[in-house]
Amino acid sequence: MPKLLCILHRSPPAHGAAKVGDFIASSKKLNERFECRFIAIKSSDTIGDIGKVNFKKFYLVAELYFKVLWALLTFRPQKIYFTASIRSVALYRDLLVSTLWKTYRYFKPVEVFYHYHTKGVNEYVSASERNLKLTRFFVKDVNLILLSPLLEKDFEKVKTYRSISFLPNGVEDPMQNEDFEAYVTAKYKNVDTIEALYLAHMMKEKGYWEVLELAKATKRQKIRYHFAGSWKEKDSEAEFFDFVKKHGLEEQVVHHGFVSGKQKADLFKKAHLLLYPSKNDAFPLTLLESLSYGVPVIATDEGSIPYILDTQSGIVLDDVGKLPEALEEAKEKLIGKETAQYCRKRYLKNFSLEQFEEHLVELLGERDALHQR
Repeated sequence: MPKLLCILHRSPPAHGAAKVGDFIASSKKLNERFECRFIAIKSSDTIGDIGKVNFKKFYLVAELYFKVLWALLTFRPQKIYFTASIRSVALYRDLLVSTLWKTYRYFKPVEVFYHYHTKGVNEYVSASERNLKLTRFFVKDVNLILLSPLLEKDFEKVKTYRSISFLPNGVEDPMQNEDFEAYVTAKYKNVDTIEALYLAHMMKEKGYWEVLELAKATKRQKIRYHFAGSWKEKDSEAEFFDFVKKHGLEEQVVHHGFVSGKQKADLFKKAHLLLYPSKNDAFPLTLLESLSYGVPVIATDEGSIPYILDTQSGIVLDDVGKLPEALEEAKEKLIGKETAQYCRKRYLKNFSLEQFEEHLVELLGERDALHQR
C-alpha cells in the first residue's frame, strides 16, 4: 500500500481550505487506498488572525518544519499532498518546508501534489521578479491541483510545475435523509416574504456591506435579510449595527452571528436566495451548500463562481453595483420550486462530497487520472 503524507489546513478557523482538510483527514476511501499520515498546518486561531505576524506563528512554523522532517525520515512516503499558499508570510513558510521534500527527492522517489484553494498567483508573480523566481522554485516539478479550469490562467507565468489537474470541491449532502420534494413543495406553497441570506465571514471583501445597502434600498419591499458570519473587526461590527439603527432596518435585517449545525441548516432551509457579492474568492463552499438545499444564488464573477453557477441556478455579476437589478431578476426568474429542484440536481451531479472523495483518491493514485493536461 503506497504511503501518503498529507500536510493540510484543519479547523479552527473554519475557512474553506480547513473544511476540505478536515474531510480529507477523515476520508475512509483515502485511508483504504493509502497508508496515510496527516500533519496539520497551524497558523491562525481565528479568521481575524489570518495575515497577522506574531511570535506564536514563528513557533508554529518551526513546529511544522520538524514534524515534516520527522515524517520524511521515519514514515518515508511515496506521495505528498500539501495545501499550498500563494503569498505573504504563508508562502515563505511553505517555501521553507518545501525544501525538505525537495531534498528528500534526492534519496527517494516521491510524487508531490500542491492543492491550491485560493487564487492570486498571477497577481503575486507579476508584482516583482523575486516573487516570480520564488514561486517557480516552489512549484518546480510538482503536480498542481486547482479547483476549476477557470483558475489555470493564474499560472500562465509559472511554467516549472509538472502537471495541472482540476478537482472541484464538494460538500456533505444535508438533505440526504430528508424528503426534498415534500420540503420544497411546502416552502414555496405560499411565499409572502422573501428570505435573503448572506452567509460568509463578516468582512467587507466578502460583500456584506453591499447586501446591507441593498436592504436599505429595498426597505419598503417584503424582503428580510439574514446575515450569518463572524466578525473580523470590532469597528466593522459597530458600523454595521449603527447603519441598521440609523436607517430603521431592525425589521428587515437580522444578524445571527457565526452559525453551524442545525442553526445553519435552518437558515438555508428558510432562505429563498443566497447573496454572495464577494470581491475575492476561488471556490466558495457556501455556494455548494446553497445549491444542496435548492437555494439559488446571486454572486460576483470571482474565481470559479461562473463554473459553479449557471443561468438556471443563479446570477453571476460582472459588477457588484448591479446587485439591485439582479435581485429584481431573481425575484422574477429564480425564486420558485422548479429552480430549487434544478439547484439540487446540479449539486448532486457536480458537487457532492462523494464525488470529491472519489476524484481525490483517483487523482492521488494515478497522476493523470483526472482532467489532466
